[in-house]
Amino acid sequence: MGGSGQVDTSQANDGSPQPDGQQASALPTKLFVGYGAVAAPYEMLRAPALAILPGLYAKEFGFALASISIAMLFLRLTDGATDLAVGILSDKTRGTWGRRKPWLFASIFLAIPAAYGLYVPGNEPTIWSFTICYFFFYLAWTMFEIPYTAWSAELADKYEERSRLAVWRGLGQNTGLILLSLVPLLPFLPSTEMNFAALHAMFWLIAIAYPLGILYAIFWLPNGRAVPQAEQSSFRETIAAIRANRPFQLFLAVAFLSDFAVGCMTALFFLFFDTYLGVGASFTAIFLTAIVVSTLSLKIWQHLLKRTSKTRVLLVGLAGGAIAGAMIAVLEPGPNALTFFIGYMALFYTLGVARDVALYAIFGDIVDYDTWKSNGNRAGLYSSAWMVLRKIAYAAAPAFAFLVAGLFGFDPSADSQSDKAIFGLKAANGYLPALFLIAAALLAAMFPITKHRHHVVRRRLEQRSLRSSG
Repeated sequence: MGGSGQVDTSQANDGSPQPDGQQASALPTKLFVGYGAVAAPYEMLRAPALAILPGLYAKEFGFALASISIAMLFLRLTDGATDLAVGILSDKTRGTWGRRKPWLFASIFLAIPAAYGLYVPGNEPTIWSFTICYFFFYLAWTMFEIPYTAWSAELADKYEERSRLAVWRGLGQNTGLILLSLVPLLPFLPSTEMNFAALHAMFWLIAIAYPLGILYAIFWLPNGRAVPQAEQSSFRETIAAIRANRPFQLFLAVAFLSDFAVGCMTALFFLFFDTYLGVGASFTAIFLTAIVVSTLSLKIWQHLLKRTSKTRVLLVGLAGGAIAGAMIAVLEPGPNALTFFIGYMALFYTLGVARDVALYAIFGDIVDYDTWKSNGNRAGLYSSAWMVLRKIAYAAAPAFAFLVAGLFGFDPSADSQSDKAIFGLKAANGYLPALFLIAAALLAAMFPITKHRHHVVRRRLEQRSLRSSG
């Protein structure tokens, strides 16, 4: 495997026949539905903490944008080590529930208290209480996301099945977002705006749905295929494994740049539509429309994943996202602000779905490639490495976005904003993220594991399995 990023398949005979008896039977539809369903309550927990809470704390409690930025960066100093540890330990976990499910179950006992502290903060929260609750939220996120992502590579082998799992995961996440977007319409809430009264109601929805989703996964879904664990597990050997896997290096670069861009945009969405555009009372209309449209688009992306390739779908999501970021220039307060912003959000979410389903589908192919090269299963390790960078991106991006907006004079608690402050808000929320997405698209175009090359790798793995079992 040279510096060009080409996948080394020289050991795999392209013309080798499929081993007798090794053609995997089609996975049952209930497995895809069940795997996706587990993602719904998880997204209900995760999305508000990433896209709403920082801006809402700044608006309602006067938290300085610089203080929130520092808190987010501080969390990164502690979270990276836990990500790698969970990945390695989940690879080593053994038991009746398999490798991944025990970690999903354990996340319940951190996720619910952390969500309560963030969503129901009381009358006078401090930056310290905010930071502590976010620390345990991130730890719960780690304990769910890393094993859950690694589990997908063990539930399905085929290129097309991995794509279907990714699509159903996206469908589950969007279902969770739809439920959340409807919460402000509950009749007992004082308004239809997104505020802490709505978040309090959201907490009780999450407190019920999140444990139920995980218990469903434990008792009704399979543990996944057993794959020998790779011997490499120390930090040094982890870095060595990543350095030896050129496709994974490229994948991490694409994922980090795109996550950083999306993190900037989502962190400022609340301040943009509520404080700048003045359409906060239409929160449900905005997000429900965007989520429904993006959910309907899943069928299109699934078709394209099957008919074209995962890389091409990823490129559409990244390049389209860059165009959407630049379009923020035309969004202004006024009688048409709500209509234009609804269309903008629908486009952003639809392209985000394309990016996410492609990345999750590509990840399983990378695990296969490493399994072929190392003769062991490092799905958890690779999942943790990805989640380390993902959470660095999602924590550093809001810090960066808040810092840029603050440097230009944007103040969420002010009654009016200067032209300079508005430019800073748009730069942090659209222009700069567009540049990051363009860079990610250029790297994604070089991704080497095509559908054909993945089929070759799978044949080699099946042949090796036959030899070891015989």
